[in-house]
Amino acid sequence: MIAATGLRWIFTLLFCALAAYGLWRAFAARSHPWTARLAHGLHAVMALAMFAMAWPWAMDLPGTPQVVFFSAAAAWFVLAALALPNGPEPRLRALASTLPHAVMTGAMAWMVAAMSSGMSMGATGGGQAHDMPGMDMSAPGAVATMTLSGTGNRWSAGLLALVLLALALWWLAAGFDAGRLAPRTASGAASGDAASGGGTVHIAWDVGCHGLMALGMAVMFVVMV
Repeated sequence: MIAATGLRWIFTLLFCALAAYGLWRAFAARSHPWTARLAHGLHAVMALAMFAMAWPWAMDLPGTPQVVFFSAAAAWFVLAALALPNGPEPRLRALASTLPHAVMTGAMAWMVAAMSSGMSMGATGGGQAHDMPGMDMSAPGAVATMTLSGTGNRWSAGLLALVLLALALWWLAAGFDAGRLAPRTASGAASGDAASGGGTVHIAWDVGCHGLMALGMAVMFVVMV
């Protein structure tokens, strides 16, 4: 979907790094609940899908399984917060903390569906990319190879971009705040609470990676418009 070589490689490095971090957190954090490790795994899969969408060969990947997977993942975030025990945390608070992840995963499903719909319509109409009812071919030198056509699709993509940008700023700010607290927590851990300092650092990295993921997705939605 990305035509600009520099931007394509920036997305590649960003999403591959996020996928590697998510996989590491999913398999290395054995002491964490399985729900938290599964969430990291889902974020890693989403990062890999976003990396693929930056390259032309991603258009050959089947879209329906991706839409089903990410839709189910979005529903899982909500259902897990409501149905599974969260310790002392109230269920409504757990839902509020996981809802942004559900929104981000649902936005991923929408993006794949929009791209797959445009590709399938173009194939049905004779295989000409410029005849796609849902997509427009970009001019040479443009940032994206294809953009959405239709007012409804563009408004939806623009709204999702704004929501993701807001989530990115919120997560990144929270990550920086947690990072500033980490040295204080680590210095206090000398008295015996060593796990507290490491936990704060992991929280800062986790939240920061969520922010980078949302920021990358927001840019991808802007490119589609």
